[in-house]
Amino acid sequence: MNKELLNENLNQILEGLKTAIHTANAELPAILEEIVRWGMIKYSAFLLISLVCMLLFVRLTIYLHKQFKKFEYEDPTVIVYAAFASLISIIFFIYNLIKLLFVFITPKLYIINYLKDLI
Repeated sequence: MNKELLNENLNQILEGLKTAIHTANAELPAILEEIVRWGMIKYSAFLLISLVCMLLFVRLTIYLHKQFKKFEYEDPTVIVYAAFASLISIIFFIYNLIKLLFVFITPKLYIINYLKDLI
């Protein structure tokens, strides 16, 4: 009696595992597509934010430079800070552009790197 009960429970467990594996295999392409889509949206948003920051900081640097020339101000510290912020935003923009192109051009490698980072 115990062996029959044990065999019945083992068969139910095996059937449950087979069903879970079949479901996972059926859903895997959709999950991978969502991972790639999320990567594209994430890096597109970062790219947009860095583009806005880059344009603002570059415009601020140019404006401050013109104002300092106009009023003959001697201390260029503010211009140096604005130029540094412009440089950082340009680097951030280039980094996000490269990441977005990586997701767009090689989605399989992006998925591998994404899964590697999870482990």
